[in-house]
Amino acid sequence: MQWPELNLSDDAIKILYKLRDRKQEWDKLKETQPLFSILTACLILYFIYVFYQKVLLTSGGNALSILDLLISNKFLSGSLLACISLFLFTRNRVTRIEKAKTKYEDLRKEVIEKLDASWLKDVKSESRDQISSFLDNEYDINIVYKS
Repeated sequence: MQWPELNLSDDAIKILYKLRDRKQEWDKLKETQPLFSILTACLILYFIYVFYQKVLLTSGGNALSILDLLISNKFLSGSLLACISLFLFTRNRVTRIEKAKTKYEDLRKEVIEKLDASWLKDVKSESRDQISSFLDNEYDINIVYKS
């Protein structure tokens, strides 16, 4: 079923397309997040292990020696910078996911309010039922209720 079959106005079609696009953007961000989280955790654990083996055991607990060994080893310094960068990237991505979710939920609630229909069966309620079942079946978007 396509939008024109539902006899919708151009504004309604645009808002429904926008809703679909926001849902797909949010889903795409959610799907890739575990990969970045696992990669960040693995890199941090690897850095901790290498830092312990190459710096802490070698330095004997001397703070200046620890700093000297950390700075002199380019691989270890690069790993530290990579850990920090990947952690900040992952945290930024979580923020983007939350923003995408909020934008999607706000638009979904707006669509629900715009497609307000009576509880009695009439042409308007049948159109709303068709729209909600289409969105639910095709894109897993719920416009039946707000919460």
